[in-house]
Amino acid sequence: MQANRILVVGKDEAHAKAGAARITSDTFTQVQAAPWTEAIPLASSGRYQLVIVLAGSEIGIAAVTTFARSAERWTQREGMMLVALTEDGTAALHRDLQRAGFDDIIHRPMHPTQVGGRISVLLRLSTMRRELARRQATARGFTSGDGLFLAPAEPVIASRRASVLLVQFDQSAHCAEQFNRAVRSCTEATICDDPEAARSLLYRGGLDAVLLCAAVDPKGAIEFADRMRRVPALYNLPVLLATPDVSQLDLDTVFNAGVTDVAPTCLSSEQLSVHLASFKRLEALRAALAVRYTQHVEMVIRDGLTGFAGHGFGMAHLQSTLHDCAELSLPVAVAGLTIENLDEINAEHGYLAGDVVMRRIGDMVRRCIRGEDMATRLSGSRILVQFPDTRYANANVAVRRLANVLRFQKIDLRGGASVALRIGYTLACWDGKADARMLVASLKARKVAVAA
Repeated sequence: MQANRILVVGKDEAHAKAGAARITSDTFTQVQAAPWTEAIPLASSGRYQLVIVLAGSEIGIAAVTTFARSAERWTQREGMMLVALTEDGTAALHRDLQRAGFDDIIHRPMHPTQVGGRISVLLRLSTMRRELARRQATARGFTSGDGLFLAPAEPVIASRRASVLLVQFDQSAHCAEQFNRAVRSCTEATICDDPEAARSLLYRGGLDAVLLCAAVDPKGAIEFADRMRRVPALYNLPVLLATPDVSQLDLDTVFNAGVTDVAPTCLSSEQLSVHLASFKRLEALRAALAVRYTQHVEMVIRDGLTGFAGHGFGMAHLQSTLHDCAELSLPVAVAGLTIENLDEINAEHGYLAGDVVMRRIGDMVRRCIRGEDMATRLSGSRILVQFPDTRYANANVAVRRLANVLRFQKIDLRGGASVALRIGYTLACWDGKADARMLVASLKARKVAVAA
């Protein structure tokens, strides 16, 4: 079965199982509990994307920090995330714990849904770490020099205060005031009470995150996030949804709308800082992934017209992705996009117009996919998008949104003419057996849906 694997480490088996019970698991997430004595052999096996150590009352801070420091070497090699889950308020603030090398510290979770939101972010960070290493390894076979592929495995994150836009949907509620105080104390915040006015502020640039505070009904905030994701320039901007009762949220609906993380409005400034720190890492990793091949001059790696990966490099990368995900039992989805009327545009306006269209499409697609997703130009009008560690349902939401973004774009040509696009798309989820060529071939056999 294709699923993310999480290891929860406790003092003994009973303690570990109690901690694991606080983590929401589903068909696509396997949570295993392990006592302290068995933790390191299991964690260093490379089978887990996330290792969560319960810190606080049962396991002392000194023991937890020793575990983290001993694990630094193999966590980097395996692309695994190491997390401390605190069991009391004082543990989270302990300086030794904060300096121990944990990738994240989850502070006293109030509900499994909140933990589920944090874990989704951390699993995505784990995916991006592996993707960075995979792109670097794949590129070595296509270039005589290492070039920009010798970049560090993970970029350095600036230590400045996060710059955020706080959009309030129910600003009169007391819990919203509490959240506002936490935001002001740890960020450089612009606060807006009018969602419509907030849309213009989103384009000012320099934002690390958007915080949506819905103290009564989160429906408006979720719709706001969904509309954000339809704008290419805002597609990858992290979004935190804060609401009093996170237990009432349907995480699939929330995440499919484009929300990155969820949190209760009673969050303290220290707890909010943890969320924002991981957001900054998401942004930095995605930026690093985005430039892994786009600046490369060799055409075998990069398609000069669209900026996508070239056919050979893209297929080799897909094969490498399938191999890695087979070892970790992770899902992979691939989508095929076709510009249905490209031949008509070439015939009516000339091939230079077709080049203009493909450049514009390349720009929009690269801005409308995550950094860890890879777009490849398979042929003249065919584009392949790889979604590593992504379920079919989530990839389906992403590719439909992408197709509709492209459909609504009018591309201006020389002479005052403009053209609209007809976009066809197909989607397939890897069955764990097919190789890259078979998987891409399966897209051709599927019925093409046309965004309309």
